[in-house]
Formats: sequence, C-alpha cells, structure tokens
Amino acid sequence: MSLLTYAAKREIQKTAYLKTGTDISAAASDDSFNATSTNLSGLLDNEWVLTSGFANAANNGWFQASGNSTSTKINQDTTTSLVTESAGPSVTIQGYKRGYGQNYNLEFGPQQLTRGVKVTRKEHESISGSLETLLHRRTVTWDIKTDLLEESDLAQWREFQASAEGGETFTFDPYGTGASPDNQLTCTLDNESYTEARMGASKFYEIAFRARVA
Repeated sequence: MSLLTYAAKREIQKTAYLKTGTDISAAASDDSFNATSTNLSGLLDNEWVLTSGFANAANNGWFQASGNSTSTKINQDTTTSLVTESAGPSVTIQGYKRGYGQNYNLEFGPQQLTRGVKVTRKEHESISGSLETLLHRRTVTWDIKTDLLEESDLAQWREFQASAEGGETFTFDPYGTGASPDNQLTCTLDNESYTEARMGASKFYEIAFRARVA
C-alpha cells in the first residue's frame, strides 16, 4: 500500500445536503444553527458545512457537525465564536465530506511506483586535462500510477489533485499506511497535468501523476 496526506483546498467533495431559507438563525448560547420551518436534518456527525448569507461574518464559513443534525438544529464544534443572529437574510448551508484546510489521508494500492533522479550539473575541463564538476541541483521524483479505483473513489482523488495543483505540498509514503508509516516524503505535483483513465466500458479507473520530493 501507499499513502498520501494532503490539505483539502479545492474541489472539496460535496454531499447531497443543501439547505436554503430565510428562517435560519445562529445561536451563540450553544454555537449552533437553527431553523423554524426549513428541515435541517440529514447532516451526519463529523461532516462539514459551508454557510453563507448571514449578516455577521463570524457565522459564515466552514463548520464541522458534532452529532447528526435534527430538523431544527445543527450543532458544530469548529468554533465557540458564533454570533447570535436572528433569521431574516437568505442563508445557504452546503454539506461537504471534508473541510477546507483540513488534512486527509488517501491510502491506495499502487500499480506503478518509479523513483527517478535528475542531476543538473556543469563540467569544466582544466588546461591540465582534469575534469571538474559543478553540481547545480538534484531532483528526485516518483512516477505513480494507482491500481484500479472504483468510480466512487474519484471525487476524493480529484480533490487531492486540485488541492495540490497550486504548488501546495503533500506527504507521500511509497510503502507505508496510516497505521504503519514507512518513509514519509514531502512532495509537490511535478507536472502541470495528470491523467484519469477509464478502463474500457467498466467503471474502474487508473490515475497517474508525478510527485517531486521537496
């Protein structure tokens, strides 16, 4: 097995949870979101929401559910700084599998792991004939291709790649797992593109990309 650890930044996987209403309020007394007519049930414990539309900026943003929501309440434990705000503005609550800026693991079976080293150097030959070498840099890369992935796995893989495509670092452990780390390498995506290949008519995929060791 191999392991990737990344911070979710882009294309974070949404859930089907989406609520919009003018009856949604925020309560500082228990740092919760509440509604009188909009049904808030359906959000699961530890899932995330992105709220928008509140007049007070402290009530907009990313929050993790603490317990399953009920028809009238979402409890969250991301912050204890919600500001009491009455219903009125149109508020939207979108559910997500994971939260912005949070670290997540991707454990996968590798089909290919190829370590490469590129050395950039300049050589000078002296008058006496001796050769002098000036080493400019040494770049270590890993060409990675996953084993077959199910279609349901693609959303998190796309999330990982989008979250690293701006040069953000992630951790790659070629032969380790979350339970048994081996050699955790800090990396960036080396190439400007990556591939997602569907295997014929089946709903199985292979993802290939290159990681550059920082």
